[in-house]
Amino acid sequence: MAIHFRDSGEGEPVVLIHGLGASHRVFDGVIGEGGERHRFVAVDLPRSGRSKTWAENTPEAIAEALDPFLANRGLTHFRLFGHSFGGLVALAFAARFPQRVASLTVASAPALGLPPEARLFLESPMAPLSSMWMTATPLLRPVVRSYLKWLWGQPQQFRDETVEHYLESLGAEGFLSGMIDSLRAVGRFRLPLEPLTAAPFPRRVLWGDRDPLVSVIDGERLASALGADFRVLRDVGHCVPEEHPRGVLEAIREA
Repeated sequence: MAIHFRDSGEGEPVVLIHGLGASHRVFDGVIGEGGERHRFVAVDLPRSGRSKTWAENTPEAIAEALDPFLANRGLTHFRLFGHSFGGLVALAFAARFPQRVASLTVASAPALGLPPEARLFLESPMAPLSSMWMTATPLLRPVVRSYLKWLWGQPQQFRDETVEHYLESLGAEGFLSGMIDSLRAVGRFRLPLEPLTAAPFPRRVLWGDRDPLVSVIDGERLASALGADFRVLRDVGHCVPEEHPRGVLEAIREA
């Protein structure tokens, strides 16, 4: 099957969407914490984890493809959580299918765009070439480990076994082209404010106060634009679901 996913637990349904370079495994802690009260469905994004190309790597296309997939699994009304790029997917899905969403929570989502310089670089032919280091096997493990530790709010709490599921995701068929397409989509993303602010479901924005990738100020601006509750997790970086699974679970439940 093109979409790889985990369907686990019993109770109120929650759909989980991960960020770039990762897989559904980033939610292992969240699912472990909440599996007795919730049914969690966590998907691997296109060309990530164990998924193949089941949609174009834009938030809008992924949202459109997710709708029938979730409906076929009996998920017609659920809580929705998206992290980082997955937050853009969650925002796009909620704007298109508000009747399906019981609550919306996004964490560390670059929904307000990228600096002009970054957008210009990603649109250039040099972007794929400059990213080929990501597939250089001898360099891969130490580079991924160093990058993840940089993302962590408290690097001393980073566990080396965390690297493994990221390495698996980087080995997915078409990963590199999918990553470039996704980054370009981040640069082009426009927050669908009107349908989101008009929707009846509650909204929450969650952020780590030590996020080195997407500033907590951007999180505050996003929450203000959405009219959403804003929660900051102390001593947490960009990898919110792994660094603070309990905080993610509480935010989902309270949204």
